[in-house]
Order: sequence, then structure tokens, then C-alpha cells
Amino acid sequence: MEVAGDPDDFMPVFSSLDKKGQIFKDIDKVIKELKKDKIVGTHLQRDKVPKHYIKKHDCNAYYKVVLPENWRLIYGILSINEEKRALLMEVFDHVDYNIRFSFKKK
Repeated sequence: MEVAGDPDDFMPVFSSLDKKGQIFKDIDKVIKELKKDKIVGTHLQRDKVPKHYIKKHDCNAYYKVVLPENWRLIYGILSINEEKRALLMEVFDHVDYNIRFSFKKK
């Protein structure tokens, strides 16, 4: 399937990562798997998906991939004219992930 990154939320962070670092390598591996039509990560229930993603992208399904150092990759699958496309929406550390998903500290 075709894979693209959100130019506002994903690409700036992904482009700034150390190309030899484990987070970059793991994201690259996810991209390669998605291009082979393989779904990676944990499916997110739509009612648990932040409104930010639904408003901006309105994907058919949303997924989370746990990366090294408590980072997270969020992506969605879009079906357009019966073709599936993956959209890498955001990659961030666990603190920013908690903020985006409105998780509170216990």
C-alpha cells in the first residue's frame, strides 16, 4: 500500500531524528511493512482516538506502534476507491503522547 507522512505533525519530527538511531530504524521498518500491506501495531478504538486525528484525517482505522525509549507512532489507514493507503500522522515521546490522548498522571 502507499505510505505518506503528515507534513505538519509527522514529517518535521521524523526528518529531525538521527538516521542511525533506533527510533528512526523502527519507523523505517514500519514503513516497509506497511508498503507490503501488513498492519503493524495496536488497533485503536475510534472512541479512544483524539478528535484532532478524526477532524484532520478521518481515517477508516487508527493504529499505535510502541517504539524504543517510550516513543509512539500513530498512523491511520484510508480506503480511497478501494485502495488502502497508510498515513503516518504523528511520532512523539510518551509525554507528548499522553497530552495528545488526554491521559492524566496518576
